[in-house]
Parts: sequence; structure tokens; C-alpha cells
Amino acid sequence: MDRVKVGFIGCGGIAQYHFGHFEKMKEKAQIVAACDLDESRAQKTVERFEGARKYTDYKVMFDKEKLDAVFVCVQPGAHDGMEFIAIEKGINIFCQKPMTLDLNYAKKVLNGIKKKKLISAVGLQCRYANTFDFLKNYLAGRISRNEIAILSCYRLGGFPMVWWWRRMKESGGQAVEQTIHNFDLCRYLFGEVVQVQSARRRGVITDIPDNDVDDASSTIMTFANGIIGTFNTGCFGAGPGDINAFARNGKIAIGLGGNYKIEEPNRVFEGRTSNDYGQECDETFIDAVRGEIDRDEILSPYSDAIKSLALTLAINESMDNGGMPVKPAL
Repeated sequence: MDRVKVGFIGCGGIAQYHFGHFEKMKEKAQIVAACDLDESRAQKTVERFEGARKYTDYKVMFDKEKLDAVFVCVQPGAHDGMEFIAIEKGINIFCQKPMTLDLNYAKKVLNGIKKKKLISAVGLQCRYANTFDFLKNYLAGRISRNEIAILSCYRLGGFPMVWWWRRMKESGGQAVEQTIHNFDLCRYLFGEVVQVQSARRRGVITDIPDNDVDDASSTIMTFANGIIGTFNTGCFGAGPGDINAFARNGKIAIGLGGNYKIEEPNRVFEGRTSNDYGQECDETFIDAVRGEIDRDEILSPYSDAIKSLALTLAINESMDNGGMPVKPAL
């Protein structure tokens, strides 16, 4: 087919990340429209991509443009119906994580995607690290033999200095907006989480005004297969964090980017990611829209990503209710 015609809603920091990927697949896709409430950001985008048109109202963009796909790159609290217009018009959807802070909203989006049989993807790009095919197979064997007992995980993600991130009602806090990548990999590699219990810590970060997000949190995860996991995360310091799985006669350490080290009684072996998994994530979606690959090759379609969203929202719910156990609502 001809190049995929793509529109962007939101031209901020995360959109810049995707723009770099589009510059490497000009033969496959063309950004034809850029929408942002900040007109200067939309203007910079159309200057970067020749032939693109700028908008400050996504409703006008949808009305005037004939799009094959849309990338929704707004902050979590700003989803106010753009997906529903895209669905109505039959436009395939790539949505930046987390897709919303309202699980009922996400369920309605998913129902629309299914009804129209649209192609969807969510920006949980870490799944595309090329070490995970091996790791999933290796772990599946040990899980099936009931050998993995516990996980010990952490992330210190730093504090993004954008206005909306420091407000819970806009970002959802670190567990939802940032550490969702790590929780998603826990699901992807070890199975579904059926219950969480969480506690929060505030008062460590005192020099950022208008800030009400959690400085740190700890979560106990119970998996459907019996594995128990603990996850500590904080928005101070730096470092993406690790998942450490402890098995009978062994330990598996897994980095957010896919690097791993497996220690067994008689051998130690390591692997390192060698692909650009962010590029792979975007390009897989575009290839599926082009019909060059089956949509099942998309590793994080909306139908699966909504489970990671439900998990992180359950963590917030548990913290809001004094650490009471909460079952993810999917």
C-alpha cells in the first residue's frame, strides 16, 4: 500500500521520541497532521515533517484529514474523547501509555476497537527487546514446574519536570505513569497478577511546588500461578530498575531494557538486548496497518495493555485505602 497517513495528537516530549522513529521509516509512513494545544509545538512538528498540517483542535484535524492511523500522545488525564472519534472514522490507534486514568473509559475504547476491528497498539515498547523471546520460553518452563517462588523488583525513575506529572489527577503518579513499564514486564514474563497490596511514602521530595504524587511506594503482588512479588518504586534518584526472580536452584535478574543474567548451580549465562525496541514497537504497528504483517505480531495491543493499566490503577486504589488488598478490575 501507499505510505500510512498518520496524525499526531500531542507533540510534546513523548511525541518527540516517536518522531525519531518516523524519520527512519519514511518509505512506510508519513506524518500528515500534528495537533497540540500549544501551537508552537505543532508548528515545530510541521516544519520537521514536510507536508504536514498543524492543528490546535483534534476535532478539526479529524474533520479535515483522511488518516490511516493516529498516535495519541497526551498526558494520562487529558483523554477526552479523541479515541472515540478515531474509532468512528475507522482510524487505527496507537496510544501512549498509560492510555487514560479512567478504566471505564479504556474499556469503552477497547469495545470500539473490537467492534470496528481496528489495529491498535500501546507504547509499552520494552516488550520488543529481542532478548524476551528466549526469556519467556525459559521462564515458562520454570514456572510450569513450579520452580519460581518470589520476585523482588525495584525502580527509581527520577522526577519528570513537566507540570502535569506532579499532579495525581493528571499523571496518576509514578506507579501508573512511569513504573507501568516494569509492572507490564512482570505480567508479560511471569503471568497475571490477581491481587495487590500497596503502601505509599511522601515527604522525601520537598522542593517541587504543587506536587502531590507519591515519592515512593511498595507493592506486594500475588500472581495467578502462585508467585509472590514485591515491588519498590520511587521518583527520586535514577535508574530503570530490575526484576529479580528467585527459583529453586537459581536466580534470574532482568533489566527493564531486556538485559538479563541467569545463575544456576552449574552455569551462569547472560544476554544483552541488541535492537532498538522503541523503533521496533512503532514500526510493528505501522507494518500491521500496511498489511505487511499480522496484527497478532503487535506485542502490546490495547486489549492487553488495558490489563497493565488495571494493575497499576489497583495499586493506587490499595494505597488510597490504607493498603487493603485489591484485585485488578479485569
